[in-house]
Amino acid sequence: MSNVFKKYLKPAFFGSVTLIALITWFIAGSSNTPPITGQMKDFKISNRLMLAPRIPFHDAYGNKKVLADFEGNVLLINFWATWCAPCIREIPSIARLHTKKDGQNFKVLPISTDAKGADAPLKFLEKINQTNLPIYVDTKMMLARAMGVITLPTSILVDRHGNIIGRLVGTAEWDSAEALALINHYQKK
Repeated sequence: MSNVFKKYLKPAFFGSVTLIALITWFIAGSSNTPPITGQMKDFKISNRLMLAPRIPFHDAYGNKKVLADFEGNVLLINFWATWCAPCIREIPSIARLHTKKDGQNFKVLPISTDAKGADAPLKFLEKINQTNLPIYVDTKMMLARAMGVITLPTSILVDRHGNIIGRLVGTAEWDSAEALALINHYQKK
């Protein structure tokens, strides 16, 4: 039996252990795999590297901006509107995320798609006491359409080099532990 074990069973045993370890590593994910759990379960990672478009949008003061202006930061772009009930529910978590992470090589870009410009989101954010949140507008939805936005809210994560990482269509608690883990994963890269 001893010779049989050495010749046949020992290699099979250690091969099985190695295979189980590799499967466990694959299922659990490597250090390069972003954590997508809980609140982020619907976050879809882009399956190819793609630069965010350089289509202009505006800040609250009418200044023209492009996403490249924020390069060097991980961005959470949140397309929303004041008439969108799910967007309204999501805005407080976006504001809390902005308060927690702004200035840490991270920016929240809440981009309103309201057709009337910055007045509607400014008044709305003032009404719900979220005046610390920056205002950006895409009144003709040119950037939103270029980024494939069909439903509001849609949030798109962009890496510090301007590449689209992925998106979440619908609401999320963006200041949740799961969202912060996802954002922190890309801040470390």
